[in-house]
Amino acid sequence: MIKEIVLLYMTGTGNSYKVAEWFAEVGTELGSARKMQQIRKPKLQLEPDEKKLYVFILPTHGFTAPWLLIKQILQLPTGNGASALILPSRAGIRIKGVSLPGMEGTAGYLIAFLLFLKGYNIRGVMGVDMPSNWTALHWGLSKENAEFIIAAAQPKVKHFAKIVLRGQVYFDGILPLVLGLCLAPISFMYLIMAQLILSKLFFASDKCVGCSLCAKNCPKEAITMTGTLRQRPYWTYSCDSCMACMNICPYQAVEASPIFAILFYYLTMVPISTYLLGNVSLLLYGWFSVSCAGIIQYIYILTSIALAYILLHAALGWRLFSMILSRLSHTHYFRRYHAQDVNLKKSSEK
Repeated sequence: MIKEIVLLYMTGTGNSYKVAEWFAEVGTELGSARKMQQIRKPKLQLEPDEKKLYVFILPTHGFTAPWLLIKQILQLPTGNGASALILPSRAGIRIKGVSLPGMEGTAGYLIAFLLFLKGYNIRGVMGVDMPSNWTALHWGLSKENAEFIIAAAQPKVKHFAKIVLRGQVYFDGILPLVLGLCLAPISFMYLIMAQLILSKLFFASDKCVGCSLCAKNCPKEAITMTGTLRQRPYWTYSCDSCMACMNICPYQAVEASPIFAILFYYLTMVPISTYLLGNVSLLLYGWFSVSCAGIIQYIYILTSIALAYILLHAALGWRLFSMILSRLSHTHYFRRYHAQDVNLKKSSEK
């Protein structure tokens, strides 16, 4: 018998929090106590109990689960048969009255598999379309379109909650898993490489006042404030690109630079492993040669991007450079997105 629902959500712009809130409403209606906890760095604290239902609500990153949640689940204690549900939120889009569903890929079933290995009893997996918040790529959805997607998601989540809380098991088909496995190479590259590059596309424009709101509310604590005369945010390699910083900034000062992307592209295309190994690679053979070259190239990519970003960040201290870079960014002209009726204090409640 479930006595308490523990809702664990990772949220950047409030989408996962909304899903957790809807689930909690059903739990309250059915007489179950509830506890809400935001998944943040450094570590998720859980004491598995068979009388509790653990509901993991997460955003989809690169058609799979975000690094933060994967690493925290691997550190969890043994579940000992405790029940768990997984609700990945995916990027829903609506343009000119046409709705396009998101794709969670392996996000839900990967987390389910990891929890299963930890000894949890998996009672359900279901993807939920929520308004896409990737405003580094596209214009934020209008209020009308966001409300339409949310209006469709709410009853779906509540229906799922009622089914599971009444003792049934519910899995939302295997099609998302099949598609996710097909996209696994993209997901792998996102987790290993693209995420690290995407995190270095962010910068603070001349609108930044150094309030540090972005750093304080980063779920991964991936933003540090630097500078003496004028503090500015600096994005580290641990950034998961959850879009919290860009969408919560009251001054819309957080932007992503396509110029950075072009620069990083050319840097990563330099075959540094070939230059360094040269004729030495002829003495090596097979997988060992390929592995050495791959490791060298990977280290070079991370190092070169880090150094380039440090120089660019230093140059951003010059206000004119910051202003020009901002006006050349597509995100400067984009509308932001944040889930309605969700403020920073509310979404961080425990």
